[in-house]
Amino acid sequence: MCVSYPARVVAIDAAGATVEQDGRRRRASLLVTPDVVPGDWVVVGAGAVLRRLDPAEADQMIETIAAAIAATDAGQVPAQEARDDQCP
Repeated sequence: MCVSYPARVVAIDAAGATVEQDGRRRRASLLVTPDVVPGDWVVVGAGAVLRRLDPAEADQMIETIAAAIAATDAGQVPAQEARDDQCP
């Protein structure tokens, strides 16, 4: 399963962007959205910035993801095994 997530762009260089999500920094390609700037909220999936988000939309996504994780951890929703072969 591929997971996309909201992240904030913290730096950009010739090779792409550094994004931060939940305290973790990762590299992401800017081939799809080359016009982002540091400080933008974006959706990252499969190692690429897919689109820009407004801050309210990013907050909503973060809250929804946190609620889903909490429900899974509490046993309210059965967890599924993520399979790498489902990602392009």
